[in-house]
Amino acid sequence: MEKAPSSYKIKFLSGELAGRTFAILNSGTVIGRRRDADIRPGGTDIATEHVTLMPQSDSGVLLHVFENASALVNGEEVPGGEDRCLLPGADVRIGKELTFMLEADDSPPPVPPAADGDDTEEPTEELTGDGTESNHPQEGDRTRYASAAELDDLRKFNRSQKRRKQIVIGTGILVFVLILAGSYVLSELRLENPVTWPGEVSGNYSDGEVRTEIAPGGKCLVYFPKMSATVVKSEGNNCEIMTALGKNFDVPFHIVFTVSTVPDGFRTTRKKSFDDWRKRVSEQRGFAFLEEPKQDFYRPAEGGFPYYRLAYSRQDKNFRWQGYASYMRYHDKELVLLREVPVGHFWRSDRVLQSFGAFVVSPAMADRYWEIPEKQMEGDSTRLLQRASQELRKNIAVAVWDDLDAMLRTLLCRAYESRDEVLTAAVLPLWLEFKEKQQIWYSQCCLAYQTYQTAENTAGMNRIVSECLRRFPSPDDHRHVKIMKNIWTIEE
Repeated sequence: MEKAPSSYKIKFLSGELAGRTFAILNSGTVIGRRRDADIRPGGTDIATEHVTLMPQSDSGVLLHVFENASALVNGEEVPGGEDRCLLPGADVRIGKELTFMLEADDSPPPVPPAADGDDTEEPTEELTGDGTESNHPQEGDRTRYASAAELDDLRKFNRSQKRRKQIVIGTGILVFVLILAGSYVLSELRLENPVTWPGEVSGNYSDGEVRTEIAPGGKCLVYFPKMSATVVKSEGNNCEIMTALGKNFDVPFHIVFTVSTVPDGFRTTRKKSFDDWRKRVSEQRGFAFLEEPKQDFYRPAEGGFPYYRLAYSRQDKNFRWQGYASYMRYHDKELVLLREVPVGHFWRSDRVLQSFGAFVVSPAMADRYWEIPEKQMEGDSTRLLQRASQELRKNIAVAVWDDLDAMLRTLLCRAYESRDEVLTAAVLPLWLEFKEKQQIWYSQCCLAYQTYQTAENTAGMNRIVSECLRRFPSPDDHRHVKIMKNIWTIEE
């Protein structure tokens, strides 16, 4: 016969039984490691018979502590052999960490099962330390009996682990098969990965080109791989080319080069016009830019022709394209070069798109390049021209480069904006002379740096670096990049 529960229960707050609740039997509840104890926690700090909880007829529960054991009731120690009356809310700790609280049990009593005349109990399954089932545990080997619900949860967990392992193995086999199949398809279709510029394979760079002249004095060209189906459309300084990449010419390659005048261009900086262009093509032409713009240079050996480069994608009627855009300024003109392939081929073509820029700037155009100043200098043009001439007559090493640079750029802006040919003819030679003297001074610094480096003269090397950084403060000059990277060569 099952022992009927009393109107009290205990809830474990800490230890291995934390969160579990047990009803106190009217005949008393024994807690200990003994085989027939009502509650059997594990741990050597729990005695074979530790405590007994006995409901009282009036109120409360009597706690009896067995010999060779002890307990704490509401923080007060109760030694072995003594009793203590507990009321609901009492806090009891036994062993090192097992703590429970006495509570009143307000739930209705369970309905007893129908008697069938058989007083024998069905054997209870329990887990051994290695997770196997055993019906005959040894004294002290067990912590508690496993309920039927717990055993069912364990079996479900084992089945889920087995299924997960099967899924992982199956997925791995499938991925391996797909890789082999993809390799076979690529080999059969003879698809290149990565794609090459056709001349890389044949060694014969028979590329086509479109030459462009941008007044005043600007010369550049767009080059592209030629094939039988190449289509070139050219109108003025603008051109559009449809050709192909790869040794089998199997990747469509689209190039667009446009030159347009920036409104109020001689007062609009490159950074400002670039931001306006990016906003315009995003809103009107569906461009999606995939990275922050990076500054690079054409013609680095001549001081550099700066441009912004950034990756993009866009959708037209037939294709979704992906590639790189180069944004340049030359006086009041903006030069935009797009080189793109269908988005499905970009992963194969990325290297060749970056290695072959499809664009060349002449040395004369690089020498004539100058940035639109953020703020023009004030003063009469004749007076500024006289000051610039006087500065250039000095030794370039003692001239004030910042003032000379600002004066010449201001004069160039005024000359080209007003179309003053007399002023242009006076200022342009001064600008070219200034650029030439800069290059001579920089070449001397390169030689001096290499001499100090050979002699392991750190002080001399640092002095050269500091002086060059002061002379070339702008990142729009490629020499600034070489100084920052500690590259001291006259030629690339």
